Amino acid sequence: MIISADTPQHGTISQAPTGSRTENATILVTPQIILGSGLQNLTGSGLLPVDTATDRVRLEYPALHYTVASVNLTEWEGRQYYEFGIIPLSDPDKEGNVPVWIDAISGEPFSPGQDAVKITAEQAKRIVTTSFRSQKPDTVRVRYRDIPTTPGSWDFFLVKMNTTFLSGSLDPETGQIISFSNRIPAGGQPAAPVISLAEAQRIADQTIAGWNGPISINMSAGTFESQKENGTPVAGRYVFEYDRIILDIPCEGDGFTVTIDPVTGDITGYERRWNNPDNAFSIASEPLVTKREATFAILQKTMEISPESINSVRILSTQLQWKDQHAPGVTPRPGSIPLAWNVAFDDETLRATTPPMTATGWVDAQTGTILGMDYTRGQ
Repeated sequence: MIISADTPQHGTISQAPTGSRTENATILVTPQIILGSGLQNLTGSGLLPVDTATDRVRLEYPALHYTVASVNLTEWEGRQYYEFGIIPLSDPDKEGNVPVWIDAISGEPFSPGQDAVKITAEQAKRIVTTSFRSQKPDTVRVRYRDIPTTPGSWDFFLVKMNTTFLSGSLDPETGQIISFSNRIPAGGQPAAPVISLAEAQRIADQTIAGWNGPISINMSAGTFESQKENGTPVAGRYVFEYDRIILDIPCEGDGFTVTIDPVTGDITGYERRWNNPDNAFSIASEPLVTKREATFAILQKTMEISPESINSVRILSTQLQWKDQHAPGVTPRPGSIPLAWNVAFDDETLRATTPPMTATGWVDAQTGTILGMDYTRGQ
């Protein structure tokens, strides 16, 4: 049993969604999980046992990272749900619990607002099941996530032997896989890769093409990252970065990141960043400011920020990019994403850090205005 009657204390449950009817009361409960009064007299009700419901929630919120603080039975729009209060262990002083609901009969995840999106829960399940057929999960769970500062998504969880081994997110309007990560134990791996960098890139290329069709991208970086397991070197991972290309010019933000297991060739991570509509990019794709002028502008700004470092500044690269990074949930206006010179540089202070750091300056390619500087270590 997860919930016992030992060491009772007083407590209350978390707030239910707008439009719900929950039986709330202050009752004697355990210090581990606060029980709402709606959980009484469930014998013969046909509802999922509370312990079983808690186990289902643990598939999404494992004990290693989350505390289940409370649980109650809630009725919302004529259906009954278990409402759990979740606290991230990374933020134990958080005021109030994060409310999480599952259907009290089926055990399926539920979130207010999921019926308002184009892709239904069942459709999301089918897309995920088809996309990861080779993984052979015992169960696929999906939960709609709607956070005000980020676009909504269907979060999905692949479960085998009552353990979530792969999780990710799916666009609720298009059905596009946005991201996922696959937990592959490092134990027993050899110290060196089995497949080559070129072979791993081919897998990454095929994965992106298979899920996105023909799109304009360019691989900007492909690296091998070594790792250690209990102090012993093991084959780590290949990491590939891809930039979205607009009018033959790469984007700063939009693109893909794919990680590959260097022993098996399995995809261990995938992130699709495709946040900007085509019409958001400026129609002016020919720079009026030269590369030399942009570099000089950044050197001058560097001298203002850290005059004592100017003699040690080294320009590493200067390239044209679309400066398309913006706050989450923001849709840029048509023509508002500028073409800019991205100037990468360092100085003796940055070179002395472990690992060495790189500073960046942005210069508008049409006006010469400095759009941003990331040179905090030089101050």
